[in-house]
Order: sequence, then C-alpha cells, then structure tokens
Amino acid sequence: MIEENLDSGFGDVWDSGKCESGRCVCIDYAGEKLQSATRYYWKVCVWDEEDRISAWSPIAWWETGLLHPEDWSGAWLSSDGEHAPLFRSEFQVEKPLKQARLYISAAGYCEAYLNGGKVGDHKLEPAFTVYNKRNLYHVYDIGPQLLAGKNCVGIELGRGFYGLRTPNVWNWHRAEWNDSPRFIAQLVIQYMDGSDLLVKTDDRWELIEDGPTLSDSIFAGERYDARKYRTDWNKVDFCAADACKPKIVPPPSPRLEAQSMPSIRVVGHADAVKMTILGDGHYVFDMGDTIAGWVEATIRGGRPGQSVSFIYGEKLDETGRVDNRQTAIEAEIQTDHYLKSSWQAEKWEPKFSYKGFRYVEISGQGINMKLSDVTGKRVHTDLRSTGRFQCSNLLFNRIHEATRKTLLNNFHGIITDTPKYEKNGWLGDAQLIAETAAFQFDMALFWEKWLIDMRDSQRPDGSIPVMVPDSGWGDFHAPEWSSAYVLIAWRLYWYYDDMQVLQEHYGSLRRYIEYEIGLLDGGMSSSDLGDWLAPGYSEGRSPEGGQITSSFHLILVLRTMAGIAGLLGFSADSERYGELAEETAEALNRECLDRENGLYHTNQEAGYRQTSNILPLALSLVPSNVERQVEKRLLEDFERRMGGHADVGIIGHKYFYPTLTRLGYGEAAYRAATQIAYPSMGLWFEQEATTLWEYWDVNTRSRNHYMFGTIVQWFYEYIAGIRQTAAGWSEMEFKPHALGDLTSAEATLDTVKGTVHAAWSRTADISFELTVHVPMQSRAMVYVPILPAGQITENRLPADQACGIQYIKDENGFRVYEIEAGRYAFASR
Repeated sequence: MIEENLDSGFGDVWDSGKCESGRCVCIDYAGEKLQSATRYYWKVCVWDEEDRISAWSPIAWWETGLLHPEDWSGAWLSSDGEHAPLFRSEFQVEKPLKQARLYISAAGYCEAYLNGGKVGDHKLEPAFTVYNKRNLYHVYDIGPQLLAGKNCVGIELGRGFYGLRTPNVWNWHRAEWNDSPRFIAQLVIQYMDGSDLLVKTDDRWELIEDGPTLSDSIFAGERYDARKYRTDWNKVDFCAADACKPKIVPPPSPRLEAQSMPSIRVVGHADAVKMTILGDGHYVFDMGDTIAGWVEATIRGGRPGQSVSFIYGEKLDETGRVDNRQTAIEAEIQTDHYLKSSWQAEKWEPKFSYKGFRYVEISGQGINMKLSDVTGKRVHTDLRSTGRFQCSNLLFNRIHEATRKTLLNNFHGIITDTPKYEKNGWLGDAQLIAETAAFQFDMALFWEKWLIDMRDSQRPDGSIPVMVPDSGWGDFHAPEWSSAYVLIAWRLYWYYDDMQVLQEHYGSLRRYIEYEIGLLDGGMSSSDLGDWLAPGYSEGRSPEGGQITSSFHLILVLRTMAGIAGLLGFSADSERYGELAEETAEALNRECLDRENGLYHTNQEAGYRQTSNILPLALSLVPSNVERQVEKRLLEDFERRMGGHADVGIIGHKYFYPTLTRLGYGEAAYRAATQIAYPSMGLWFEQEATTLWEYWDVNTRSRNHYMFGTIVQWFYEYIAGIRQTAAGWSEMEFKPHALGDLTSAEATLDTVKGTVHAAWSRTADISFELTVHVPMQSRAMVYVPILPAGQITENRLPADQACGIQYIKDENGFRVYEIEAGRYAFASR
C-alpha cells in the first residue's frame, strides 16, 4: 500500500466500507493477497448513533513477516556439543540504510546479538510448540544496531524443551522431536537506493562449541564457567582458534510461522528482603514473594574456578535450607552452578532456564555476600492487564492479587501448572481458569497460539492428550482435561467476538467430540482423573472417581459444540450434539441420581461428595421435583463440616460459589469463601502465602499453582456483579451480591467493546449505591436491590424517569432495568 494514497482517501489494497453489522472487532479482511515482508498503512473512522462521521485517525502501519516457505533461504544450523553453542557471522554494510530486519527461529531457545549488543528484550524464546509440527519465528528491527562497514551477528542456543536431556517421568527427554537445539536466521537489509543485502545462515558461519554455558536444563538448571567466556565473540574481527563449521541439519518441522503472541520478558524485579547465614559461605535469601524467573547476583570473594551453587525453591525445610524434595525429575532441580573467573566480585544471572521460587540458597567456599547482592527477576509472557477488582473484604483482595501473580508466574509460552516442578501445560487446570484469566489479562493471542498446539497434539483417533504440548506420555482419558480444546475455543469467541477461531478449528473440534461420543457407555462418560485434590486426597483423584465429572464436562462440551455448529451453519451437527447433550444428562440422572435420598453418587462408593452434587446443579441438570432436596442435602453436608466448609477439588471449586449464589444461598458461599481453618484458601494466607498453593494442606508440594483461583470468577460475576450475556460484550448483566459483612466492591474490565465497570457500596439497610458503565454498541440489564419502603433513583432522579432506562420487572429483591450504553449512578434508599 502506498502511504500517500491514504491522504487522498484511497485504500489501494482494501477499503472495508462502513461496517454496519453491529460487530466492531474481528472484521474479516477481504482485500488483495498480502505480500511477505511488506509494510501496509491504514486509517479508520467511525459513525455515531446519529450517523455523524468522525475525523480520520492518524495514518498507522503494520508489517507482514515471511508468509511462505520459499521466503526462507537460510539453512538450519546446529551443534552436537553439550555446551550452549555460539554461532557468528560477519558482513559488510556498504550503503545508506533504509531499514533492516532479522528473522530468526529456533527449536529450543535462542538469543541474538548484533555488534556485541543483545537484539530485543525477549527471554526464553521462541515459545514452546509441538516442535515436530510447527516452529515460531521472531522479527526484529535491527537498523539502530547496524554500523557502517563491518558488522557481526551472534547467536547463542539453549535447549528448552526441544533438547532436554534431564530424565523425567513425563519423558520429555524421549519426545519424538528431542534433538540438539537448532536455528535458522536471515538478515534482510534494504538500502536507500533500492538494493538489498541478504545475510543468511549457511556453512560459512562460525561455530564455537566450547562456550561458557556448560549445560542447561529447563528442569535442573544451568552450569556456567565464567573462565570460558569469550570476550567480544559477537563483535567484528574476533578470532577463535577453535571455531569450526556449523552442522547443517533438517528443519525440525514443516511449518515456520511468526510468533504473534506476546513474548517472555523480564517484567519486574523483587529485592531480597532477608538474608540468613547458615555457615561460612552459605546464605539463604528470602525474596518476600513467590515468583517465576531467576536472580541476578553479585558474587564477592572466592577464588578463580570456585563453584558457587544457586538452589531455588518455594519453601524451606526444618534446617532452614531450600526444600526441593520431589520424585518426578531424576536430577537436582532448580539449581545453577557458577564457576568464578577471578578473585574479583562478579555479577551473573542464568539465561536458558527459569525457576519458581521465593528462596534462593547460595553457597560457595570463601564467598561473602550481603542482602543487596541479590535481585530477583520476574520473568513470564508479557500479557496486558485488563481486569481490576477490589472489595471491603481484605481476604478476597489477597486472593485476587495472589491469583494474578500465580497466573503470571505460569505464563511461559504456554500456561503451565507450576513453574517449579513440572512446567507442563495441563489442560484441566487451564480450562477451569479460562474465564478468570480472561477477566484479568488480554488472553486472545495467547489462547490462539495454544489452541494450535492442541490441534497439533491431536491423535489420529481424534483424542486430545491431557497436557499440551506433550511428549507422548500420559494418554489418559479425561474429558475434564481434554475438553479445554472446545471450551477455550468457545471462550475466545465469546469474550473477544472471534468467529474465525471457530471456523479454523471446527474440523478438529468435531473430530474430538466424535471421539468422546464413541466412548460413551450406557450414555455415560468416564475419566481416569476426576475431581482433583479434594481435601484429604493430596495424591490426586478424589475417591468418587470420574463418572460425574466426566459426564458433566461431556454435556458442557456437547452443548458448546451445538452452539458452535449453529453459529457456523452446520445445523445437522448442532441438532445432533444438542440431542446427545440431553441424552447424556438423562443417563447421568438415571445412573447417578438417588431420587429417594436427594443426592448424586457414582459407581465408586465414597459417601456424600459435594462435587458430585454441585455439578448437576451448576448445569441445571437436576429434575425439578428433586432439585430442592438435592440443594438441601448439599447445604446439610456443608454445615456439618466445621460450620460451613467446601469439600471439593479443583473441579468442584470452580462451580461451588457461583452455583450456591445463583440458587439463593450466597450467604453460605460467602461463609465458605471467608474461612481460615482447614480446608480453605484463608489458611494459606495465615501461613504467609503470596501465591496460590497446589493442595489444601499446608505441607503442599507446590506453592505456585493457579487452579484454585477459579473463585476469582465469582468475585467478578457475583460480588462485583458483572456477567457477560452475549458474545463480544454486546450484552451484559449487572447484578451485585452484597453478601455477609461486605460493604463495597468494584470491578473494571477492558473488553473488546470498551471499558465495563461496576462499583457498589452499602450502609447497613439504609442505602445501596451502584454505578455502572456500559460501553458503546452494548446494552445491559441492571439489578438494583430494593430496600423496604425505599425509592430507586438514577443520577438523583426517579429511575423510571431517567433517560436511557427501561423498567423490566421486580425479581427476588431486585428491581431490573434495561439500560443503553453510558454511565449510570443508581441509588436505593
């Protein structure tokens, strides 16, 4: 596109025209075929409700990457050595520069340098994929780092999950793709006179195999010998006597695509708050917070060649040392070893591994350290924050903040279960937290990338593994986990109005659901996993088995697929999946509902289980003639547990609070959520938690697991009262619940339509004030509590007379209004 044409109001590639569908985002491009490595300019205008046109926006631009395999002319380079290899190439810039780009991909991790300076601020990139199906590349603007005359580009590789050698129970070291790290790169330099210079990877590059990083493991950590550091190895005129030709290797996969999701970066720091001396040269630093990343340390004292160890962990043992006891990885975990190069103070941080930790234990003979010598670096996928919540309950605020932190600690190209032990992308955890994550962060590109990983991981029979990417280990049948493929695809459409993602994945989604349908037995589904980590069951599955949890998720997925098929015009599929959902619901009631006693049970006798009964209530599966009895039995079990405790694992926990509140038992839900005795989240914070824990027990293995953070969805949807009721936030509901001793709550969401906001406060039974904001092109239903003999106003006028408001009905203590886009201030006095 020619920029000057836009000044004349002419779009020479595409003119969308006036979009009048009501959708303001995810408008399908319908212009000319886009060209690789090309800059396109654009501008936009809008019309208001009276059809008045705005001024045009300033001209902006975006640029395509390399769209076709033939655009890549370089070779993939690798090394067979154990050290992190160093690759370099020199080239000449001979003319005035117009622009320059570095296109680079790696299987494993790579860091690029130009004339001694790091290119970009990305860490641990490219993002983890199913490496034998798809690889991602980055594009960097390197013009500011180029020099007139000689230049040098340098590349250092790390193993990541591609070249992992550390034996582990998930068999990552035996994955089908496992091999030495490799990369491909090309520098495209455009001169002002229209000519180009292409610098590509080939056998003319130099390889230095004996680099300072002796080994790196995403699980075990790194071993670094500072004596082997090659000063100026990535600058011009460097001469290495031991340099050799790199190994040209096959591409790891047939697909090379641009990484569109945000990159991993150092996004913040945490200063050590306490230092404990355990002995001569032996220190433990407390960072004051549980984070993911690493520390940068200044190491004082010690001789050349002195080994200094860094052991990272989330808790301490009875002796005050870092406690990393585990059985899943056949090596020391989260441990770096640094070998000094001199008698002087030296500063170092790792490069190709990250850790989950609050404490770091540093030891080395003769070293001397002080508190300020250690700085923690917070490292994760740099997602934009979109949601804010606070209320008068301090515990809820702490849970909200801890959930945010825990999610961020687990965003590393995929969403992991824990940054310390596994770093695996378990689907069950993710599908449960999907709504909560979308409230707090811009998840669109992150989920899009991970959905493609799921499709790449799909088996020939249509099944989806329980974690993605996967090594071939763990082909459990667990719809509670694999249903993430359908549910997260739907979440992308529902929250971001992205129809395209449903279109792109429909064939694979259909293969998955047909696989599940084929496994139905007597109309019921089954699972190898079930509700996970209920109180007293820290080894995993709860005692009732997976019959109800699995069938519940199959019903949910069938209903969702019926909706997807209907949206896409596959009416026969939509009708069939809708009917199968109801047939599965009938089978669940036939096989698991004890109508006489008003409770659900599974084929595994386990006594009364809350999850088995909350799930049918959550999807309104319970026959109306026994619904009240099922609710009564649930409340009885709740009350007999120390005066009101939830007794659920991660699946039951997601649905416990919203279901009770929706059914009119919000006070019971509030009582459960505010408990501080076992089992409760409050107990964790009594134990100085700053993030969420894996088990209810205080001796939990991991202290950086997000899966119980699903309660935050309840905070937004029921405490603050913001609920989305149509795709893309075109319709919503404001229905706050002033439970227990709450006196106020507030939430803000940055949505594709704009800002959605709700804030309420109350003074005993005297007044209730509610302010809401509905963005343009949206409408909402608002529920205002009715106080005895009171009046409801909006902006100090009787609400029935206010502009943009229509009275609908009175319902269960609320007066319901329909409102248009705008800001409103209701008061009930």
